[in-house]
This record gives sequence, structure tokens and C-alpha cells, in this order.
Amino acid sequence: MGKHVRQRNTNIEYLRLLAIFIVILNHYSLLGGFSYCDPLSFNAILIQFLHVGGKLGVNIFIFISGYFSYTSQKINVRHISKFFLEVTFYSIIFAVFGLCFHTLSLMGVIRMLIPIPFVQWPFVTFYFMLMCLSFWFNKLAHSLTEKQHRALVIGLGIIWCVIPTFFKADFAMSMFAWYVYVFLLAGYVRRIIDGINLPPKVLTGISAASFVTILVSELVIDWFGVHFIPSVLKYAEHFRSMNSLLVVITTVTLFIGVIKLEPKHNKFVATTASTTLGVFLIHDNKAMIPLLWTKLLRTSQFADSKYLILHAFGSCILVMTVCVIIDLIRQRTIGRLEDKLFGKWIDSLDNKVNSYLGIN
Repeated sequence: MGKHVRQRNTNIEYLRLLAIFIVILNHYSLLGGFSYCDPLSFNAILIQFLHVGGKLGVNIFIFISGYFSYTSQKINVRHISKFFLEVTFYSIIFAVFGLCFHTLSLMGVIRMLIPIPFVQWPFVTFYFMLMCLSFWFNKLAHSLTEKQHRALVIGLGIIWCVIPTFFKADFAMSMFAWYVYVFLLAGYVRRIIDGINLPPKVLTGISAASFVTILVSELVIDWFGVHFIPSVLKYAEHFRSMNSLLVVITTVTLFIGVIKLEPKHNKFVATTASTTLGVFLIHDNKAMIPLLWTKLLRTSQFADSKYLILHAFGSCILVMTVCVIIDLIRQRTIGRLEDKLFGKWIDSLDNKVNSYLGIN
């Protein structure tokens, strides 16, 4: 497994790091125990804004995967296996952690030991399913003409993105279905990328404007709810949802803007970005959550503090840094041991699976 190394585009690795960081900020705001009577107070607005990036970060990760796997002509058993082994390693670690620190029940420990089927990390479960099925989704996409592919992503975009954004109808959309849609959309962008002539500054400008619009929409709804109709306050977060048109525009234009930049290569950034899955698994699991935010970082104590913004970003930088270091240690110890123990077997399985399907 270790032999299959490719030079990474640092611009994309920066985007991965940005995505995981805004996910951590989202978890800080969501799991920190914050509660405000006045949604228009500065700290309440800050926490609400920090929450915006969670779904955006997830969309970015799926989009990156869909874009770069679109040209793959085989099932990447190595990538799937590496993903599975990493998730399994951390699930064992946190099952033991939860048992020792009493943050998981016995059933919780059992479920943590079998994390993918029991959806201990929803993103992980659905992303694993997407990886396993990506070959067939790409085969479907490649069987379509460009016009047919465009019609597919526009049609699904209307019923799962545009209509829900403005009319709160979901057309039976599920999280996994949305992942598949973003995956297919990314493949279409890969297909037409050479014909997109907008400069990176314009694309990232559109992305920034779309993101700011999400923030402004929350302020407007909060203000309207406080001064006129309190019941509308529950819709303040509507435009930040995973399938919001504004979030999709932000995702797509940001990615295209980054991919249009001149490629750069930085080993340190690539190495750091390789830990993003580990960072996610370490800081966002049911064994760690009860301790991390409210007890170790004492987030709720800063709810009304003038230093909340410093505590928020400082805590999230600290969490990310520690998680990166932990996963780098795992890569250089357990990861290398896994290569020695399972590398040849996985390579053999890769060849057998693709040979069985008639893929060279």
C-alpha cells in the first residue's frame, strides 16, 4: 500500500484543511453547550456563524472525492481498505476509552467496535458506502453523453436543492442520496472543467458572496423573528443546510476557483492534509464528545465572555493540531505495520476484484 504515492496539488490540500477546520468550528458551536435568550447578542450570532461551516465542509470533502475519482477506471480496493483500517483502529481505541472513562454504555462500546454498520460516525458510514459504490456511479456517468449528464445533475439539483431551498420540500432526499448527488455533480464539473474560463478570483469571489449571503440570511431571519414573528426563528439556519442552493454554490465555485489556480506542491501541507480523516474521527466520536468540549475546553463557561471568539478559534486550532499530531504518529506506527501485515493481501484482493469484474 505504501508504494502507491502520488504528488498532491497543495491547493487542494489547503482546501481539505479548510474543510476539516470549519467542521471543527461547527462542532465547537454545536456541542459546546451554548444557549442564548437573545439571538441578536454578539456571542449568540458568533456561535450561530461558527455553525455554518459544518455542512459546507462535508460537501467539500465529497466534491473533492467525486472530482478526482471520476477518471478512475477501477475499484480502488487499496483506498477502501486503508479507510476501513483507519476507522477500525480509532473505533477500538475509543471503545476502550469510553469503557474506561464511562462515556459509553456497554452497548455503546459494542456499537463503537462495529462503527460503520452502526453509524457511529454518519459521515464515515455514508462515505464508506460511497467509496464502495463509486465505480458503478462513475460507470453510469461515463455511459451518459455530456448533455445527458448535465440533465441528470440539473434535474436532481432542482428537486433536491432548488425546491427544498425555497419551499422546504425534500422529495425523500436522504443524506446518502445527497452524497451521491454531490459525487455525480463533481464528476460533471470534472468533465467540463476545461471549458470553464472564469478566473479564480471571480470564482472565489462568487463563493465568498454566497457564503456571506448565508450569514446575512441568518441575521435577517433572527431580526425578523425577534421583532415581529418569533416562530420564524426556527428557520434561521435554513439556508446553511447541506442541500441549500447557497451552500452548493459556495462549494462548487470555491472548488473550481481552487482547482483553477496554478498547481503547487508542498510536502508538509500534503502530509498534514493526509490526517483529515483521523482528525475527524478523533475529535468527533461519542466517547470523546462528553469530555472534549464542556469539560476539557470548558466551552460553556465562555458563552457570555468577551473572549469567546478567541476561545473558539484557539480551542479549534488546538484540537486540530493535537489530532494532526496523533494521526501522524498513527500513520508512522500502526499505519506502517498495517502495510507490512496487510499490504500484499490487499494488493492481491485489489487485483482479484478488478479481474473478476473484467477491469484491467
